[in-house]
Amino acid sequence: MKELESKIKEYREYKRLIEETKILADSIAEELKGVMENANESTMIVGEYKMHYIDVVRKDLDKKRLEAEHKALYDAYLKESTYKRFTVT
Repeated sequence: MKELESKIKEYREYKRLIEETKILADSIAEELKGVMENANESTMIVGEYKMHYIDVVRKDLDKKRLEAEHKALYDAYLKESTYKRFTVT
């Protein structure tokens, strides 16, 4: 049991490190985007790196509106799936 408890502790520590690292990386990304915005550039080449900060258009289905306005159609196309969720608290 102690070995399993140790693994859980190690797992949680790695998850914490991932979150901290993501926060740091996101902060640097914001700084880089600021540089690009200030330079009014959507693409920049810096040494061996190429950065892009561009508008992307994405189209999504408005499921809430479809359900509200066409409930039978919405229900006819609903797809149910089952998956397993792993959590450690």
